[in-house]
Amino acid sequence: MPPTRLNIMSKEYDVIVIGGGSGGYAAAKKASEAGLKVAIIDGAKKLGGLCILRGCMPTKALLETSSRMRAIREAAEFGIGIGEPTVDIDALRARKTRLIDDFQHYRVKGLENGNFDLIRGHAKFVSSHEVEVEGHGTLIGKTLVVATGSVEMIPNIPGLADSPYWTSDDIVDLPRIPKSVVVVGTGAVGMESAFLFEGLGSKVTIISRSRPLISGVDATLSAAMEARCQDLGIEIIFEKGLSRVSHDGSSFALTVGEDTSLSCDQLIMASGRKPNLSGLDLEKAGFPADLPRLEIDEFCQTSQAHIFGVGDVSSPLAVVHLAVMQGEAAAENILAYLKGQELTATWDERLNIFGIFTDPELVELGWNEQEAKKRGFDPVSASYRYDDQGKGEIVGEKHGLVTITADRKTGKILGAAGMGPHVIDYAHTMLVALHQNLTVAEFLKIPSYHPTLGEIWTYVAEELAEEL
Repeated sequence: MPPTRLNIMSKEYDVIVIGGGSGGYAAAKKASEAGLKVAIIDGAKKLGGLCILRGCMPTKALLETSSRMRAIREAAEFGIGIGEPTVDIDALRARKTRLIDDFQHYRVKGLENGNFDLIRGHAKFVSSHEVEVEGHGTLIGKTLVVATGSVEMIPNIPGLADSPYWTSDDIVDLPRIPKSVVVVGTGAVGMESAFLFEGLGSKVTIISRSRPLISGVDATLSAAMEARCQDLGIEIIFEKGLSRVSHDGSSFALTVGEDTSLSCDQLIMASGRKPNLSGLDLEKAGFPADLPRLEIDEFCQTSQAHIFGVGDVSSPLAVVHLAVMQGEAAAENILAYLKGQELTATWDERLNIFGIFTDPELVELGWNEQEAKKRGFDPVSASYRYDDQGKGEIVGEKHGLVTITADRKTGKILGAAGMGPHVIDYAHTMLVALHQNLTVAEFLKIPSYHPTLGEIWTYVAEELAEEL
């Protein structure tokens, strides 16, 4: 653990940020650039944050290899004859480690050389303005930012705790490539885990407590993903939960629901994450005990006006770009708060974008029809399939589609979604449309290059214009 600058640290700060991940770092950087006296407290074994060390970056590095393995297997469709590919697991681990080391070095450099104090240790509140850090005593903050991220949520299932199951933390180290895998959970981690190991050659089964396969997304997208899983031989057990686990030293025996039995070489628990609030003693800062989430408003302000929340600990969607938006908004609002001015910086929940890096990818951004109705709009949607679009047919996409949702009265684009090759990358086209508050008619004035996958947004916009 690198030394802290204890000899130059003040005990009092304008801003104390608890957590040095993406959201906390963004808040500290912006606040210090504004001239505020800032401290970041981080108690993790390694600096860098979840995304860099155990989340999006290492998993995407592994998924890139998995996707290329799958593409080789499917090469015959494109007139290419090739044998069954094999993977060098040591080389794969080494590539992932090299990439993550580079990403981590950049973040650590920013934390250690920033114009703020970096304090290594776990923090807990002792009053609404004071935090105690192990080994460093008590620090006083005029304002505080809680950015402690999230932790894995493991259900209490008989036998599970005594078995060597994997979570996403274990997967990024890729201990081995099992012959068979059972994945519990169908969120981003669960679906990406299923596609990762299918691509690397494992036999994969998914346990889904509900149907459709992926909850919270457009039903047509979930159905398309289910069809893709069937094509790949990924088995899905619907509307049943894992009820018992045993391990004999070499394999798992699982009971699903009341009477379904499964065996596998490796069990993966992808049952979700929850805000990391344990150990903060938030009740001493004036919050209710056993708080499930640190609720924030559009200014990132909590019920305690001088305490702000950013990132997974507060956000309705655990994604990096929202954490950064919230961190920067919190810093701007803290500056205003300390000056006694009105808070004006907001994070726009409408600009959320959520992606699952399966093969093909799945993405949703903005508001779908159901969410738009809750907000008082009269939404209308249209969709377009890749197998009826030039470049989509060329790349061989069989199931994918995209959708756009707009307000019937104004024509304003409210949201978009899709499942298709690299769709997360070119979904940013629609994110710009949301940011600029474009109507469907205004969006259609923007030209798209032909033939590209990205121009499919104009196809569905034309369908939607007819509806409007």
